[in-house]
Amino acid sequence: MAMAIALAASPLLRHFSMIYLLILLMTSAGAQQQSRKQRFILGSAVNDACLNGIYQNSSGCTCLAGFDYVERDDPLKGCRWNASQQICGASSVMQDIGDPDWPGNDYEQITPVNKTACKQACVEDCQCIVAIYGILADGQGSCWKKAMPLKNGRTDTERSAFVKVVPQPPPSSEPPPSSQPPPPSEPPKQSKEGKGKLLAAIGIALLFCSSLFAAISLIIWLRGARLRPKEQHKFVQGLQTFSYKELEAVTEGFKEKLGRGGFGTVYKGKLSDGKAVAVKKLKKAQEEGEKEFRTEMSSVGASHHKNLVRLYGFCDEGCHRLLVYEFMSNGSLDRALFQSESYLDWQLRVQIALGTAKGLLYLHEECMTQILHCDIKPQNILLDNFYTAKISDFGMAKLMGAEKTRTYTVARGTMGYIAPEWQRNAAITPKVDVYSFGVMLLEIICCRPVLKLDVPDNEIALPDWVYDCLRTGSLLKLVEHQSNCDSEIDSKELERMVLVGLWCIQEDPALRPSIKKVVQMLEGTVEIGVPPPPAS
Repeated sequence: MAMAIALAASPLLRHFSMIYLLILLMTSAGAQQQSRKQRFILGSAVNDACLNGIYQNSSGCTCLAGFDYVERDDPLKGCRWNASQQICGASSVMQDIGDPDWPGNDYEQITPVNKTACKQACVEDCQCIVAIYGILADGQGSCWKKAMPLKNGRTDTERSAFVKVVPQPPPSSEPPPSSQPPPPSEPPKQSKEGKGKLLAAIGIALLFCSSLFAAISLIIWLRGARLRPKEQHKFVQGLQTFSYKELEAVTEGFKEKLGRGGFGTVYKGKLSDGKAVAVKKLKKAQEEGEKEFRTEMSSVGASHHKNLVRLYGFCDEGCHRLLVYEFMSNGSLDRALFQSESYLDWQLRVQIALGTAKGLLYLHEECMTQILHCDIKPQNILLDNFYTAKISDFGMAKLMGAEKTRTYTVARGTMGYIAPEWQRNAAITPKVDVYSFGVMLLEIICCRPVLKLDVPDNEIALPDWVYDCLRTGSLLKLVEHQSNCDSEIDSKELERMVLVGLWCIQEDPALRPSIKKVVQMLEGTVEIGVPPPPAS
């Protein structure tokens, strides 16, 4: 019980662990022995079957919208959140999933409220995954907002449940052709003279329309030939322009896929001079894809730093939007940390953390236009031949004027790395990137994701486990499984990295250091005090 009270102060615990720990405290031994045949489970419990899905004894496990199977060969291992789902923003909607509920899992209750307002409250809250609507004993409507992980779901609750999803584009609504031909109509009788006048009128109308169409097409072609190249050159001065056919040849027909994100797919290619490149092909006819294209051109195209991925050129032809980047031979940081058979060398990880911080320092304080990246995470840090960190994927970046120190904007980013102020609709500052960097720094230290379910209870939420190890003087527990590293892990360097990460994830932005101070801390040029718990 004391552990639960001590950990309850952490905001990330509220996000990931409170629901799970409270259920463990409240569930009796008899309830734990109940047969799963009598329950309907939706959740993320560590030891339960069908994590993040729907479990029924008769039909197995089914994933909710926005979730994928952990292992398709064994559905009972449950489901995991689809990382490509961006659920922060106005594009999200609430999907009706019937009448399940998770008693004790809600982190906020709103009363009185109607069903529409309940669903909208969840859409506007980045933390909210599921909303439950029901009528209280006094007749008032109430809304319970719930976040992952969920556990001990049950049905027949006389309440309505909704899960947050990103809607797919609707199918074509053209009516099917009629299977029966229309009945023949008897043409009206006309004289030969009337028929001749009618044919002449039709011929003149067709000739006029054809001439008008040809004239409009000629004007459009001339304007495109004279103005478009100038506008493009003005928009991307210093970058190379490619035609779609050129990039199709560079990638050999978009053959080798490197990765896929929320806005498009990345392919490997080779320029005529033999230089390897990564070609990002944005989705067609999508407003968000067009916005990402313009944002990346405006931010990366004008930025030059060794810790930012370099943009060589682009294609802006018709409906095609493509970006050509330098190729990173060692892939993304998340693969090196979480998907490699061996642990990334300690000194390389220290180098990657410092390089990423220096890249953010350039964006925040050294660019002519201040840039907030807004989506710092291991998937967006690329590694070259020498494991130099390169910040990439500026599709969610926010450009700020020189006179601005804060701004208001719609929520953006990835769950687990989003700063608390996004959820409060508060003013946004460069400290949102500092928060995301702090979460990622703890992942770099421990070589594991911020949320992990197949571990002891006190290690599920990484920041809380790290702080507990710091408090008890047992930091070596964080890296004791990394015995195969090429270089020895220095205990003082480990402590310094941990302190920096914990300062960066403070709930109050005023307590977080600037990214310049973060660089100084990592380099060991300034003293670092012991931070308060992640929430104070």
